[in-house]
Amino acid sequence: MSSLIATLVFNTLIAGFLTALGFGGGFAVNLVFSQCAGLSILALIQMVLRLPLDGAARGAGVAAAVVAGALVGGALGRLLTGLGASPDGSHETQALLIGLLFGSIAAGFFWLRQRNAQLESDLQARELARLEAEKQSLAAQLRMLQAQIEPHFLFNSLANVAALIDTDRKLAGSLLEALIRYLRSSLARTRAEGGTLGDEVALLTAYLEVLKVRMGNRLDYRFDIVPELLAAAFPPMLLQPLVENAIRHGLEPKVAGGRITVSAQKQGERLRIAVADDGLGFGETPGDGIGVRNVRDRLAALYGPAARLELSSGVGAGATATMSIPLGVPA
Repeated sequence: MSSLIATLVFNTLIAGFLTALGFGGGFAVNLVFSQCAGLSILALIQMVLRLPLDGAARGAGVAAAVVAGALVGGALGRLLTGLGASPDGSHETQALLIGLLFGSIAAGFFWLRQRNAQLESDLQARELARLEAEKQSLAAQLRMLQAQIEPHFLFNSLANVAALIDTDRKLAGSLLEALIRYLRSSLARTRAEGGTLGDEVALLTAYLEVLKVRMGNRLDYRFDIVPELLAAAFPPMLLQPLVENAIRHGLEPKVAGGRITVSAQKQGERLRIAVADDGLGFGETPGDGIGVRNVRDRLAALYGPAARLELSSGVGAGATATMSIPLGVPA
């Protein structure tokens, strides 16, 4: 509708311009010829645009539509006005002038549109390449993080299994079964494109069950998470390094061991997750190890400044790692 109105106004201006120059048989006749030529050109251009043409073929089609529209419009104008071919060729000149003006405007319009489309296509291609590079980088970070966590964990667990075979076969079997459950959960988690907080809790449960077999009554754990939050999008391998850090630096060095509590709360449009222990705290052992640094790096890569990770502790009073991320962001 907007293109039709613009064409009608444009045709009227052309008719007035030609009348002022003395072409044709007055404003009324010039208006008929201008409208016939302009509307014919517009109709044919619209038909060309519906064809599956692109690039040079579309440009050639538009040019042909302009020429054909000018000729058809001139003939239609003569039919409506009852005029034959003008002796001075003014009507033909009018149709030709309208065709040239339409052609110039149409050529400029389609050139700009094609140029903008190409620029937009290039921009989208660069953006897709950037996103793919970021995705590959995050995948590499995840593999590196898993490679840093699992060898240490697996070697210790398998060493415990080997030691228990001669002394407590039942406990060795329980440890091996727990280790298999963990490896199965870990493999499924790291292969998945996305994930939820529930997936991470399942992986942590399998991980802590292995450690509980190893540490016995020295390790207790609990999850304080409402069921509704388990469906929230959550990237893999963000909580396990924090739990491992709490056990390694807080509970394992403590003779009596202790408890790990993983809690989650919704705060507005954010998800707040805390990993707390009642171990030795940071005063006795370092708190910000390589696992925590990896989590910070992954949070920065995934969420930028929208994510936070804070550590708090008191000597002999345990430690808490608190993570805050936006809700609703795909994992």
